[in-house]
Amino acid sequence: MLKSLSNENNACQIQKGYASWYGLSDSLMQTANGSTYNSDEIFAASKTLPFGSKILVKNLYNGKELFVKIVDRGPYVKGRILDLSRGAAKELGMINAGVVPIKIYTLGCEYALNKLKDMNFYSNSELASTASNTTPQN
Repeated sequence: MLKSLSNENNACQIQKGYASWYGLSDSLMQTANGSTYNSDEIFAASKTLPFGSKILVKNLYNGKELFVKIVDRGPYVKGRILDLSRGAAKELGMINAGVVPIKIYTLGCEYALNKLKDMNFYSNSELASTASNTTPQN
């Protein structure tokens, strides 16, 4: 399910579905965007989001949240909307489960922006710039 609230520069996209993870511990992976990553790093694969997109992923099973960057394509299993690196899966507490229900927010969403503020992820001027392009959502 995709909910998109249009905005001139930075649309809010919210997706709800399932995520799985891939990559063995300490293995190097060649991704679809041409980069090489260690599977213990934090990244994700999406079939629809552009490379370089940063999104907030929420594990609906345990409530844990994490920002990840899209660097690969997938998943290719019906019903799944995201494949996470082993490192991201570990942070989200889903290694043993393998597949969990998730909700993802692009940075155009007010919810994700508020999480960035809480983490002091960006400077105040960067947040102000992002906020001017943000669409509130329900």
